[in-house]
Amino acid sequence: MMRFQIKRNLNWLKKENYKPFYLAFLRVSISLWFLKELCINWSGMDLLYGQSIFIESEKRIINLLSLGNSFNFRAHYRWLIFPYLGVIVLNMLGVGRRFMAVLLFLMVYVLHTLNTTIINGGDVLARLILFYLIFADSYRYFTIFKQGVLSEENKKLLNLISNLAAFSIMLQLCVGYFALGLNKLIDPLWRSGEATYYALMNERYMGTAYNQWIVQHKWIDYCTNYGVIAFEILFPLFVWFKKTRKPFLFAGILFHLSIYIFMMIYGFQIVFILIYGLFLPNDQLIKFAHKIINFFGGKRGAISRYVGLADNPITVPV
Repeated sequence: MMRFQIKRNLNWLKKENYKPFYLAFLRVSISLWFLKELCINWSGMDLLYGQSIFIESEKRIINLLSLGNSFNFRAHYRWLIFPYLGVIVLNMLGVGRRFMAVLLFLMVYVLHTLNTTIINGGDVLARLILFYLIFADSYRYFTIFKQGVLSEENKKLLNLISNLAAFSIMLQLCVGYFALGLNKLIDPLWRSGEATYYALMNERYMGTAYNQWIVQHKWIDYCTNYGVIAFEILFPLFVWFKKTRKPFLFAGILFHLSIYIFMMIYGFQIVFILIYGLFLPNDQLIKFAHKIINFFGGKRGAISRYVGLADNPITVPV
């Protein structure tokens, strides 16, 4: 019975790629995320990765990049930064496909290892997404050249691997939420209902002048405190059901936007919200994309060809 169920599930995963549009959008958006991080830190690159670094990173990666003592990588860190910038752009355009995906992941890993002090949860989650996207078929949309026709066997294998990669990203999000919720249940401050009070009043995270007004109302403190715990524990369970999916996704967007606005924790929230699109049906996302393309000039422009919704997309042989 179990073998039959596994075989049926595998056949279902091989049947088609269920998330092609949003996987492509996720590839582009995560690339833009790393491009944004690079631009923000551009003026302080020497302080972060060069000879003026304020804290030394792991010796292993430095020795590897410095080729022992024969080459000072810190003095030439730009040899990594400028190719990294190019790889981000090429990955956004779908040029090089999985080769660029692997290269981008390795470059991000090296940069994160070179200075772990500036890495936050958003960076780690974005890097995990990059890893899963290596295996995903994210090149049907948002590429300069469209892929040609695959053989039936290759297509089934690609569908299987791509679907597993997409579901892995979704499961990663659910596991992350559930772990955070359980940790809060263990923490006495969260169990007492006062955690959000101290979070909103912390000077480091006080995003607006309204924070002080919010914490004056105890009912708001308790509702937000226990609401966060309930959301993080229940989201991994109810987001998989059609009737409860959209309410929980909407609640998640409000949750992360609230943290973004009131606590000034920015990148982490954006990466979490970006994953939400994987829970939506592919046809709905394509219909929405068609409306946007039509609004900006129809299906015959360069942008629509890049998105993959043009009338005559340019194809390349497999």
